Amino acid sequence: MNTTVVYLDKLLFGNLIIDSVLLWSAGRLSQVRARHCRIVAGAFLGSVYSLSLFLPGSDFLSSFYVKFAVSLVMVLAAYGPLPPRKFALCLSFFYLVSFASGGMVMGISYFFSQGGGPVQVHNFYAVINRFFWPGLLAAIFLLWVGSAFLPGYFKKRQRLEDMKLAVTIYFGGRGVTVRGLIDTGNSLCDPVTGEPVVVVEHNAIRDVLPGPISEFDYCDGDAIAAIERLMGTPWSGRLRLIPFQSLGSEGGLLLGIRPDRVEFVRDRRIQKVEKVVIGIHGRRLDAGEEYNAIINPFLLERAI
Repeated sequence: MNTTVVYLDKLLFGNLIIDSVLLWSAGRLSQVRARHCRIVAGAFLGSVYSLSLFLPGSDFLSSFYVKFAVSLVMVLAAYGPLPPRKFALCLSFFYLVSFASGGMVMGISYFFSQGGGPVQVHNFYAVINRFFWPGLLAAIFLLWVGSAFLPGYFKKRQRLEDMKLAVTIYFGGRGVTVRGLIDTGNSLCDPVTGEPVVVVEHNAIRDVLPGPISEFDYCDGDAIAAIERLMGTPWSGRLRLIPFQSLGSEGGLLLGIRPDRVEFVRDRRIQKVEKVVIGIHGRRLDAGEEYNAIINPFLLERAI
């Protein structure tokens, strides 16, 4: 008769470590803080529950309802009390990292093991028993790396998304929408009128620009030549020369043109600005193509 040997020290200590990491990771990802002693206390409850599964007559403890109740108690012990939505988020991340870590332990254990062929039940337990600690330590390291750096990455991405704004630019009754980035360090304005400048890639607004302006090659950066060529056209009164010291250059001039208006949605309503200048840039503003316009934040203050 085959017997299964359970090492209580591995079970208790291993569960204490992994549950501590799981609870810590769930708190990091859900942005909930707690003392380390509370996290260890919650993990200890999970370890005791794992041991109790091997007691005689403990079959009922492996039911879904008991497992769910234990997970609730563990999260409450580590982070409670919390608002319902925050608690649900923390609990969800606890389940997410738990499932991920279980898969990592098994996957890493088989990665360290030798041999191939189909996975049999007895092989599975043999591999897990032999490579449990390497798999556990590797899984803990991966969880720590992910939980330590992912929240910062997502925060940065969220800040970037919050700074994005879709702006529709109108010329001669025709409009085009560009993906704008609100640059708080951008104070680019028309030096004569003080009107804010929105720098836009030429390719993004080519289709709505007046013919002579649309056809000009902006990649050479010669804004003065563009002004001279466009003098005498019906749009010459709207043309501007905008000095700038960024956008890939130490200094230079940008060809600007006043549109009919620009519109954007903010605070759930359409806002418009008429006193604004569009600076036409001949190259990409963002290598990742997440935005094709740079917005002076002063534009938002002029909206009506």
